[in-house]
Amino acid sequence: MLLKQVKQQELETIHEKTLYVLEHVGVDFEHEELLEQFKARGIKVQGKRVFFDRKTIDEAISTVPPSFVLKTPYEEVKVGEGGQVISSASGARKILRDGKLYDPTIKDYVNIRKLDATSKLINVSSSPLTYVPEFPKDRADLIKSALTLKYSTHPAIMSCIARKDAAETIDLARDFYDTDEGYYTIGVGNVISPLRYAKDDIEAQLEYSRRNLPVVIACCSIPGMTSPITMGGTIIQNNAEVLAGIIMTQIINPGVPVVYGNTSYVSNMRKAMPVSWGCEEALIMQYAKAMADYYKIPFRSSGSLSVAKELDFQNGAETAMSLMSNLDNKVDFIFHAFGEMDGLNIFSFEKYVLDEEVMAARKAAEAIDLMSEEEMSLESIEEVGPGGNYLAEEETIDLYRTEIYYPELYNLDSYGDWERGGKTSVEEKARQRVQKRLENYEEPEWTSRQQKVLERALEGIAL
Repeated sequence: MLLKQVKQQELETIHEKTLYVLEHVGVDFEHEELLEQFKARGIKVQGKRVFFDRKTIDEAISTVPPSFVLKTPYEEVKVGEGGQVISSASGARKILRDGKLYDPTIKDYVNIRKLDATSKLINVSSSPLTYVPEFPKDRADLIKSALTLKYSTHPAIMSCIARKDAAETIDLARDFYDTDEGYYTIGVGNVISPLRYAKDDIEAQLEYSRRNLPVVIACCSIPGMTSPITMGGTIIQNNAEVLAGIIMTQIINPGVPVVYGNTSYVSNMRKAMPVSWGCEEALIMQYAKAMADYYKIPFRSSGSLSVAKELDFQNGAETAMSLMSNLDNKVDFIFHAFGEMDGLNIFSFEKYVLDEEVMAARKAAEAIDLMSEEEMSLESIEEVGPGGNYLAEEETIDLYRTEIYYPELYNLDSYGDWERGGKTSVEEKARQRVQKRLENYEEPEWTSRQQKVLERALEGIAL
């Protein structure tokens, strides 16, 4: 879903306005050690407010690699320059089941991990996933990270909410993979809009940068509340916020990979609350991706956004628009890809596989090479000729199962056939798909050393 043609002059204007914000308005960094490092580099600091000049900004941007490879002994995925991460849920506080909301359980967390592991689309697992009240608060991130490693061979996103959690979970990944080389994990961090980096966020993000591991830095502004009510003002502020974080990482470790992130919502100003999804989000995403491309930095956005409260038309429409915006903009790192609703607060197992269906259909269409000789079917056209039909054509018989994409979860029969088949709903089909995936899941075989690493992290957790 592309809303307009972004012009080079617009990008240059946004960049110039951003430079003004960074140099004259500044960004707050609530971290004394980092502030001293800024001062030592000759960067202007007043209290906790930091002002970046053009030279500092240009130098920092120039050292960020345009792509990198997340690599474990089992799988790898390129991020940027044609490589695309697809990672599912992060942060949901409730599970929608049979029309009612429940607190996520350990079993729910594990089952979502199994869906990720068996997905044909997911290639990176997100350990934040959902909140689980059963996990001890002081160990929750470590436990979730261990479960992420236990149930999937995908590269994993570790914690990025505070120094302790980041350090513990990075150490866990290092010990599990038995390596301290390369980009074996990644963190997903945030800036607090407007223009503020809190101490815990800074320390978590720098834990990755100091270890030469990639980190995503994303803003999450709300127009009229934490950013200007205008889309232009929001886009400029967002750009300034993310660039400030990118500068921070490059001053600490020049050349460390960073992903330019944006997951800004829109707002319901009648009730002063955030809303996702809205048509303006497509515009914000398009310009944020264009700015990331302008700087030659990989870009992260959010996938199946919807503010809907149940699996209804609103949910499907918002999710489809959101996913299409990600795919049309060729987003490098799609976060929150499947399963979330109510502004990322609720997770639905059925929505997960329905979201997969939306993306799978789009990717199937993208893969068609219309201009190949086989695809043009001139021999069939010549053989059938005017007034004929292609039902018995040899090419049709050979290709009908594979040439046309068949979304198995949708009802494609006539009304009569659907009625005679028991009127199975799409939601029920999705429920059956989830059950089958979970039943057929096979856990990876880990070495005794890896099992001991996981056992230490999962001590006291009943699975």
